[in-house]
Amino acid sequence: MQLLAKYVVNIVGVLLLSACTTSGRPLADSNDQLPMYGRSDRQVEPGLRAADDKLSAELIQRYGSPQAAARNLLQQGVRYFKAGDYAMAMKSFNQAWLMDPNSPEPFWGFAVVYDDQGKSCAAKAMVDRALSLNLSKPAELADAGRIYTYCAVSDATLGADDRRRYFEQAEELYFRAVSMAPTNPYLYGSWAIAHYWQGNYADAWKMTKKQQALGGTPGENFLSLLRAKMPEPRR
Repeated sequence: MQLLAKYVVNIVGVLLLSACTTSGRPLADSNDQLPMYGRSDRQVEPGLRAADDKLSAELIQRYGSPQAAARNLLQQGVRYFKAGDYAMAMKSFNQAWLMDPNSPEPFWGFAVVYDDQGKSCAAKAMVDRALSLNLSKPAELADAGRIYTYCAVSDATLGADDRRRYFEQAEELYFRAVSMAPTNPYLYGSWAIAHYWQGNYADAWKMTKKQQALGGTPGENFLSLLRAKMPEPRR
């Protein structure tokens, strides 16, 4: 409960630490604003199947192949996400999923959109799907670790054992990420944030220092939150 209380009190800190603004266009209730258009078995219904087939044909004609379409739509979704337009980001990630439903990256896209809106455990569900499909890019694994942490500290229904397990899974994801890209400052900055929310302030500083040593720049909002919990080490 102490972790949950800290999460609620500092929720503005989560928003300030996010990769993009949360003041953009929010998600609506329409199906194209839900992961997998709200369901994954769209081929069962003739009307939905016909609509998907028509859209797929148009996208393949535009981009040349399903794989090329998926790549371009993922990139488009990331651009919308960074601009704070969650509605168009989700639409793009849905189209990428339609083009390549066995790729982990549309599910990563669904996860980061949900996470940036404070829906951390809904994001974790999407991360789990992405991991089951072999999510492997280091930055995306780091995002997954952060999302596991956010869900652990925000879900009041979790018991201590489950919360501890989420933290352990987050650590495993970060270790995997840095083993593949040990000089990427983004990974250490994300890991610092996860340590902060786990209450491991000394480790948060350790990762922050690694981020800085590799040329990364921690957000001032995060540094203020961390300094309030533990003075910055001199070394």
